[in-house]
Amino acid sequence: MKNKTLCFINLSDDLIRFSITNKELIATLSKKFKKIYIINLHNLRLFKKNKKFSKNKNRKLLPKNFIILDINSTLEFLNFAQNKKLIVIINSLSRSIYDFKIFYLLKKVGAKLIMISNLSMIGSKIFLEINPKNIFKGHKHVIYKGFYYVWRIFTIINIFPKIDLLLESNSEAIKAFNNGLSRKFERIFPFFKISLYRKIIRVNSISYDLLFKLKKKNSQLRKKYILYIDSPLDNFDRVSREGPVNKKEINLFYKNLFIFLEKVSKIFNKKIIISLHPDKIKYFKKEYSQIKNSTKISISKKRTIDLINGSKFVIFAYSSAVLHAVILKKGVLGIRSRYFGEHFLNQHEKYVKEFNFPSFSIDDEITPISKSHILFKFDRSLKTYNNYIKKKLIYKEGLPSSYKIVQIIKRIYFN
Repeated sequence: MKNKTLCFINLSDDLIRFSITNKELIATLSKKFKKIYIINLHNLRLFKKNKKFSKNKNRKLLPKNFIILDINSTLEFLNFAQNKKLIVIINSLSRSIYDFKIFYLLKKVGAKLIMISNLSMIGSKIFLEINPKNIFKGHKHVIYKGFYYVWRIFTIINIFPKIDLLLESNSEAIKAFNNGLSRKFERIFPFFKISLYRKIIRVNSISYDLLFKLKKKNSQLRKKYILYIDSPLDNFDRVSREGPVNKKEINLFYKNLFIFLEKVSKIFNKKIIISLHPDKIKYFKKEYSQIKNSTKISISKKRTIDLINGSKFVIFAYSSAVLHAVILKKGVLGIRSRYFGEHFLNQHEKYVKEFNFPSFSIDDEITPISKSHILFKFDRSLKTYNNYIKKKLIYKEGLPSSYKIVQIIKRIYFN
């Protein structure tokens, strides 16, 4: 009998972001499973240069029963999978041609694939989404998203595996999946199994996990500081669509940002805390050198989710972490800039439209900022939160997503 083995696939050269964003899930899995594997498959990707992966450096980021494997060849992967029934969480895999070989190998070894989607963010489309004028600068986006339909066809004809289980917090996404063309086709011809997601189960969002933890501790909402959620201007989502970001523009953005934050700090008589994006924790010092002598602005390496409760309100650019503020009914102030680029400006506007957040341009130093006006806008914006919370953030109260996800995985695959 094959040993059932739970795995995460990793494609990055470190596990910093993985360990930060999945902290609660990792802790729960560690308690409920004797052994969990992190299999680094970067060097199996097509058309990608090999990367060195330090197991020793990443080992300290995870519990002892998380086993890290760096797999560098097809033979290594097949040897690992031998005599195992792999249950694989594939969140890090793209649908680009880069990962076609990995999907083929997962099909070859009969792996069961799990996708965890408990952020409920307002995101981008899963297929090509690029301004035609950026088609050459955005060639990386074309490669990552332009092969989606090829990948999908390969799942239909069983060259690639379908996703056996989707754990989703967004009820509207579940409704769309269940009413999609492939699901309708299956209802008419049930012997054709063409739907991508074989099972879909709704769970609470990761934002609900924060609310649950605070309620359990009976923590009061505090208002000690104003929180700015940092978002890198040169994030891959933008660079892949629009090409490299000019370093001068990055410096100008942060100069304008700090001027704006100083103003807000003075008006509200509150210190500004900046929470870093997981991708910036190792590389933030250059941009933030401008505030090293500031008495009003400081940087925290704590997770954004752990800083939300202590804030009076939150300032954001285009980060999905703002949903943690929404579930805690915090006021949210948006900032926008010409230096965002087209993609991130669109992302910002989607959140502003959804929640009616007040939004200020930080490019103009004389932009008037009124405390009473902002507080009035917060009151109006807060009225929009409940609908989003009900449909996309909270499914059933009483159990955080990290616990429910582990329960479901154990019940379906390990009983």
